[in-house]
Amino acid sequence: MKPSVGRIVLVSMDPAMNNGAGVAPAVITRVWDDTTVNVHVLPDGHVTEWQTSATYVDSLDEETGGLYRWTWPPRI
Repeated sequence: MKPSVGRIVLVSMDPAMNNGAGVAPAVITRVWDDTTVNVHVLPDGHVTEWQTSATYVDSLDEETGGLYRWTWPPRI
């Protein structure tokens, strides 16, 4: 899949800012290339967050990296 503005993705997030969860949905707001995007994060809480130049990973369970990573939601 190719990222495009308006698509929903999952991002890594500090659990303290997301009601204990390390993953949150986000809306792509800018596409830099096939692996780098800016997103508006929609955490489980009252404060929203922006992540710029978030990098694509196959799974957010990966130990490498940290915050500012994104992946596609699983297909059900």
